[in-house]
Amino acid sequence: MTRPSFLLDFARIFLFTGIILGVSLLFSGCGSRDKEPPSVQLISPAFDGLDVQFGDILFVQFTGTDNRADGGIWKVELRKGDGVSVRTAQIGLWQGSGIDTLVVPFVLDAPSWPTETMTLALIVDDAAGNRGAVFRDIDYTAASDVPNSLVALTEEVDGTSSLLVYEDESGIPNAAEGLPLSHDLAYANDRFALADASAATVHVVDRASMAIETTWNSSQSSGSLPLVRRVHALGLQAGFTIVHASGIAIINTSGGLLFERFSDAPWTPVDARFSGNTCVLWEKNEATSAHRLRSWNFITGGSGPIVNLAVAPDGIGAVPAQTSGSEGSIFVINETTGLTLVNVSTGTMDDLCGLIGSGEMPDSEYASVGFDGNQALFVRGSQLCRQEISPVSSGSNWPFIGEITDLRSRPDGSSHMLLSEGEGESKRLVTWSSSDAAPVENEMNLPINTKAIWVVED
Repeated sequence: MTRPSFLLDFARIFLFTGIILGVSLLFSGCGSRDKEPPSVQLISPAFDGLDVQFGDILFVQFTGTDNRADGGIWKVELRKGDGVSVRTAQIGLWQGSGIDTLVVPFVLDAPSWPTETMTLALIVDDAAGNRGAVFRDIDYTAASDVPNSLVALTEEVDGTSSLLVYEDESGIPNAAEGLPLSHDLAYANDRFALADASAATVHVVDRASMAIETTWNSSQSSGSLPLVRRVHALGLQAGFTIVHASGIAIINTSGGLLFERFSDAPWTPVDARFSGNTCVLWEKNEATSAHRLRSWNFITGGSGPIVNLAVAPDGIGAVPAQTSGSEGSIFVINETTGLTLVNVSTGTMDDLCGLIGSGEMPDSEYASVGFDGNQALFVRGSQLCRQEISPVSSGSNWPFIGEITDLRSRPDGSSHMLLSEGEGESKRLVTWSSSDAAPVENEMNLPINTKAIWVVED
């Protein structure tokens, strides 16, 4: 039976209209989908060819904008010389249509990386999967190719200090004399920071001219000498952490104040450690001999809980990479109670284990540091102990003759120390890397009046 022609015509019109409507909806839907990639601006490094080396902190500064505000993901990668294989990366979320300038720090502390031209890749994806990217070539110098200088701070008989810079193994230094009498030393970005022996002052010395470029001074610091208890390289950026008799201050290498907090009487600072962005201050109440830890986020300024310590610590250190199974990134050691892990963000403490080695702990509060992010390095009797952060007492120790008078952590996780072999004897530099079974003593003899040392990687 044949169908009426008007029904066939109607069917054809309906089908045609449906096809047109479907195509129209399809194109309408595609037109609303976000297909515009984010715009990325790499502020620093601004050009190819930036020279960096082992031990540096590479700061990557960038902004990103998008046509929509539904957010996305940013990623910063350091790639090998082939420009493809990723050595290390950091990742984070961003808001979308507009963001503030972000700064991502990379600590270049991998001993295995070779000298080569690496690629810095900044990649920003929006919520729809559109990608924006910027690339820079950077020239990296490996640990084995970085020349070192040994710098010694000395105390002279005329009441001044000298900086002795040993560039080679000859034992003949370049000397900067007549500096204010100082007892502690730190180095950052071509500047030395000298802790004055009597005043609440830190002298910032330019490495090229070896002259005092600027000073930091606290008019509110008072008490027993030295008023400046300790000075450290900041690490997060070029600058110095100053622990003084009335609080803590952080300055840049030009002497500008970046951060400051004061202790509440009768508490006085002993020393400080950094774990990530967290600054941890160790304080003592001289009247009661009680000890406590206070902490602040250096970036936000937010404070953590006050952690009251049951016993007087013989030392503290930062272990941000510890894998003990307990939470915390600061350790406290005591000859009797052993090794305690502290979570400064919550105030909780875990007594993990006893200390390895034997003998009494030294009077110096500065004879302990974090080592390789997951170990404690401390002096006990005539042994330098390297102990794992774990529930079980484990590690290794190195017997020495004399006294270790200065102990420092380095950005690559290693440590260097000043060793005095006896009364009236010359002093030596000792270094201990995480990859070495035992420390290595430098054959160079340092003056007996050496107060502090620093290994500068040129």
